[in-house]
Amino acid sequence: MANKKVLIVGSARESFGGVSSTIKLMERMPVWKDFSCRWLGTQIQRNYLWKLWYAVKSNFTAFFILWRYDIIHFHTVPDRICLIIQLPIFLLALLWHKRIIMHIHMGNQLRNHTQNALFLWHLRHADHIILLAKKWRQLFEESYPSITKPISVLYNSCESRPHSDYSNRDKTILMAAYFNDNKAPDVLLRAWKRIKEKYPAWHIYMLGNGEVERFRQMVVDMELQDCVHFTGYVTGEEKERFFSRASILAMCSYEEGFPMVVLEAWSYGISVITTPVGGLPDVIEEGRNCVTFPFGDDETLATNLSHLIDDGEHRRQMSEYSQHFVKEHFSAEHINEQLRCIYERL
Repeated sequence: MANKKVLIVGSARESFGGVSSTIKLMERMPVWKDFSCRWLGTQIQRNYLWKLWYAVKSNFTAFFILWRYDIIHFHTVPDRICLIIQLPIFLLALLWHKRIIMHIHMGNQLRNHTQNALFLWHLRHADHIILLAKKWRQLFEESYPSITKPISVLYNSCESRPHSDYSNRDKTILMAAYFNDNKAPDVLLRAWKRIKEKYPAWHIYMLGNGEVERFRQMVVDMELQDCVHFTGYVTGEEKERFFSRASILAMCSYEEGFPMVVLEAWSYGISVITTPVGGLPDVIEEGRNCVTFPFGDDETLATNLSHLIDDGEHRRQMSEYSQHFVKEHFSAEHINEQLRCIYERL
């Protein structure tokens, strides 16, 4: 049993995917108990008053508990607001001479923060840096040559699920995201506009919040109301229902770290069609665990969607292989041992 204790600092559990999903899974890993881990949330997806209260509460709590822990493991992004909110806890960790991990939940966006003085300050004062994919390690070393801290690559973990009966899948396509220009729901809508007449039984479900009204108006303008549905933010049993029944998940993002929603889709046996975004090129096996299309290319997306819809056998094969792939590469057991090694080395 390890003697070190670890305080995990990150976003609220109810955030969609990303940090919150990673922490939820980590809580069930042996490493959580072995290192007496505790989670301290710093940000929440609510209105501004809730966000302010949540940030103040977390920093107030840290003042009384941080001294008990040996390692402070920050899950963060280079966004200035996130860094500022976590800064008092970071300063306390330095004051108490704690070992500090910067776990960066970004990918190709890292190149945009090379002049971010606050981010650079955090990196220089950390003891260890964790990135989401091998691809980002190379980018980080090229973009931040002055940062010589030890770096580890740790993929997000994903819960393995029993193989499902693919014959019971609905004729549905999911897009699950915080909808904005980066997530590019407009690319999916334009692609569907091209082919929807061929597939009157198929429907698209848009799961998530964000700039929903803007894209809902786009659906109206394209006359897609009969087959494109916005559900809002979903979680728990409602999310389980969508993911366990869907046939295809589409992701059109321009920038990601290592998209958790793809791992979740694979674990449910959903066929994935995506841009080669974030850390996915580390693990993409074209045609086996996903089908890719170029960024912003709705014509190719439409062609690839048509292929997947028409070829049910290919979807079934992708479903079976993807579930096996998640279990082999992203299981909690696999990530647990990697994280244990990081903590033990500090």
